[in-house]
Amino acid sequence: MKRLLPIVAALMLASGCVTEDGDAKEAVLAMETGNSLHAVEWSEKLATKSHYSKTLGMVEAGRVNMLAGRWPQAEGWFRQAIDTAVDRKEAQPKLKLGDLANTALAGTITDDRTREYHLHPYEINLALQYGIIAQLVNGRREDALADARLSIYIQNALADEYGADVLKSTGPADSNARTIYDEQSGNLDELVAASSNSWENPVLWWLSGVMLDQNGETDLALSSYRKAQALSPGNPYVMQRAPARDKARLVVIYDQDFVSRRKSLKVPVPVYTAMSIDIPQYEDAPYVQDRVWVAGSKGESPMTPTLNVQSLAARDLKEQLPGIITRNVTRAVTAAAAQAAVNAAGNEYAQLAVLGANAIAMAIRRADTRSWVTLPMGEQIWSDNNMEPGEYEIGIRVNGAVYTQKVSLAAGKTRLLYVSHTKFGFRGGNCEL
Repeated sequence: MKRLLPIVAALMLASGCVTEDGDAKEAVLAMETGNSLHAVEWSEKLATKSHYSKTLGMVEAGRVNMLAGRWPQAEGWFRQAIDTAVDRKEAQPKLKLGDLANTALAGTITDDRTREYHLHPYEINLALQYGIIAQLVNGRREDALADARLSIYIQNALADEYGADVLKSTGPADSNARTIYDEQSGNLDELVAASSNSWENPVLWWLSGVMLDQNGETDLALSSYRKAQALSPGNPYVMQRAPARDKARLVVIYDQDFVSRRKSLKVPVPVYTAMSIDIPQYEDAPYVQDRVWVAGSKGESPMTPTLNVQSLAARDLKEQLPGIITRNVTRAVTAAAAQAAVNAAGNEYAQLAVLGANAIAMAIRRADTRSWVTLPMGEQIWSDNNMEPGEYEIGIRVNGAVYTQKVSLAAGKTRLLYVSHTKFGFRGGNCEL
């Protein structure tokens, strides 16, 4: 049995190791250095060639093409992604969420990475938001309005279906899974503090309100504004109304950097001392929001942080942890049972074979770290509904760097300016609502 010790030792040394998705990391780095083509190729290959991650590839492709200024391609990919998450063939749209919250334990034997990827609630909402922006930039206002109305239904349905399931969850029943869950969910508490839930997006509520208000759909607009205000209390911009007939309105959305990537962490299983499981985790501190100023018609004024995407992503992971940990502990229990069976038989070679197989499986296994990695860390908004019609050069000042874009404002109309800022620099576009 001494020959078994090196294997056990190697397995225990593997515990605590952290790894992350190299392809996703490379794609983000490519975007940060201005190599959009590499990121486009990565995302579109994920959308068309992967077996389990097609839907994730669709939103990555939409976002990467958007940041590359390829707005028609971005709109097409976001449309495909939403169609995979929302069935609009029936009289009332129907959500297709896969596993709601933590209830499904399917696939307890296989690796989590072989489970089909379904967009998570915060990803659905951001796909809707960016799809709307892409449609507006492409001049497809009516389609964008239709999706603004759809976003109201989707966010309410997510609260009713997904939110109700999350709120009634009490975590893992298994004692080993519970021990791991309590520790690992606690590691996320600081990150999740900046959001109240993972299934509502205040920027999407606000943008939908702005569009519907401009279109004269006052009741729906006010309802959306109030939802945004509840999620972003004290925000001076979320209740601003459409402009008067002789005035113009400019609204600005600012995206900061890229969201944190999930990493695979090996965690020892209590009782089964030679066993470990793999779970996704964040090791990053809460992000520091840029101080952003908009130079409009009345000098500079600050933008307001409205959406903390890193917090939404971490909160989503915390909601998924009970199912993730339970599945993986179940696998560990299965492996331990197999080892106990051969130990009882007394065949040293069989013991070596089973322990070796278990050790190899645990050494090569990684957690399912898939998530939408080209999202920003957070978003800020700004609005002025009392601007004189005319031509403007709007300045966005961030930490000493300045980005300018010319906009044309018409009487009684609203124009959107979208700006994204990463380590590579600024990207942007503007359109009339």
